[in-house]
Amino acid sequence: MTGTPINIPLVVDLDGTLVRTDTLWESFFAAWANDVWLPITTFFLLFKGRAALKRELSSLALDSRFTIDTLPINETVLASVREARAQGRTTVLATAADASVAQAVAKRLECFDHVFASDGALNLKGNNKTAKLIAEFGEKRFDYIGDSRADIPVWRAAREAITVSNVQPSGVVRLDSAIEKASAIAVWTKLLRVRHWIKNVLVFVALFAAHRFTEPLAWQQTIATFIAFCAVCSGIYIFNDLFDLSSDRSHPSKQFRPLAAGSIALPTALIVAIILLAGGLGIAFKVNLWVGATILFYCAVNAIYTLHAKRVAVLDVSILAGLYTLRIVAGAVAISAPLSPWLFAFSVFAFLSLALLKRAIDLNRLAPDEKLSGRGYTGRDAIFVNVFGAGSAIAAVLVLSLYIAAPQATVLYRNAVWLWFALAVILFWLMRMWYLAMRGASDDDPVLFATRDATSWACVALVAACFVAAT
Repeated sequence: MTGTPINIPLVVDLDGTLVRTDTLWESFFAAWANDVWLPITTFFLLFKGRAALKRELSSLALDSRFTIDTLPINETVLASVREARAQGRTTVLATAADASVAQAVAKRLECFDHVFASDGALNLKGNNKTAKLIAEFGEKRFDYIGDSRADIPVWRAAREAITVSNVQPSGVVRLDSAIEKASAIAVWTKLLRVRHWIKNVLVFVALFAAHRFTEPLAWQQTIATFIAFCAVCSGIYIFNDLFDLSSDRSHPSKQFRPLAAGSIALPTALIVAIILLAGGLGIAFKVNLWVGATILFYCAVNAIYTLHAKRVAVLDVSILAGLYTLRIVAGAVAISAPLSPWLFAFSVFAFLSLALLKRAIDLNRLAPDEKLSGRGYTGRDAIFVNVFGAGSAIAAVLVLSLYIAAPQATVLYRNAVWLWFALAVILFWLMRMWYLAMRGASDDDPVLFATRDATSWACVALVAACFVAAT
């Protein structure tokens, strides 16, 4: 756009153009986190018109967790705006977003002379935006950068029409971004947390603990339960990301998640999440009623965690430990196997330790008075989390040692002495994970770190070998 006359304003759209997201959907999820009935309220607000809906949602969102300062900016578009302003041209932010959001973005960036936006009565989109810009500057007397089919009327009225998306009608110029985009498969794999599916292997614990691994039907039921958990968990991960957009963008690594970075459209992610949850629950109930009920309960607890509990210190890690344990419960009910109280107690302590380990990794990076974004902790809580987490690991090992010494172990295992070697390896692994966490040498998620850690894989192999030798 170098050489453009200075009397030609540069007009820029907001959603999908200046920012790599949709502020209406951002507002919706930020407000929904504080009002569980918001989807129903939104349905009735639609009867008042989209402009009124945007005004109400933006008002609710800006009073909650919707943070303008963390919105992902398209740096290429921003650079174009600043270049135009440096040339002496008028710069305009023209958007269908509500004026409160548009003004807040303009204030943050400090590079716009005018802001045109929806005002609660008029939805400034498509033909309405075109009419507004023609009335202000005249037809073919402004340049416009947009991204969607709703911008086609505006592009037709502009002197120079520019797009930042794959929507490129005839005569519209593409503004290439300097950011190298990842493949769609890589982005969706990251959003669905495919790597996290390793956690769902816990559903197989009951199959082996009950010595039912020679039964084809038991394998079939357990595998179906595993698939159901993978689908449901991916759907829940997406919902968590939708509700955590602002806090994720303040996190050193979570800011690169697809939704936080604006790599995937929020409504698309919402639809996929609903399909995954419905499909996963359908498979679960197909296995049997109790598996379906267990995974449905898992979803309900996750909803409580996402909407409220994750911001309450101690309660959050307690729920995380319970969610891990529910995977083992689902595996047990899938094959109608009784759940050993020893296994249950060991699971609770072991998973509580891992949940606290996950928090410890974040807290050990903070200054004493610094708050952990989106959670109810500060840096001062690191000592408590470290001590209690290490104590939970010791409690898990103690429960396992009591089980090995109890008569029940000799009934299921002919050479129970090998279990003591397995116990030693588990103790070593837990100690090492906490050691690495306190040194800041572990990833944000200890379970995922273990899947890439050669020592952890060696420990898994040794434990499995010990249990085989004991059988």
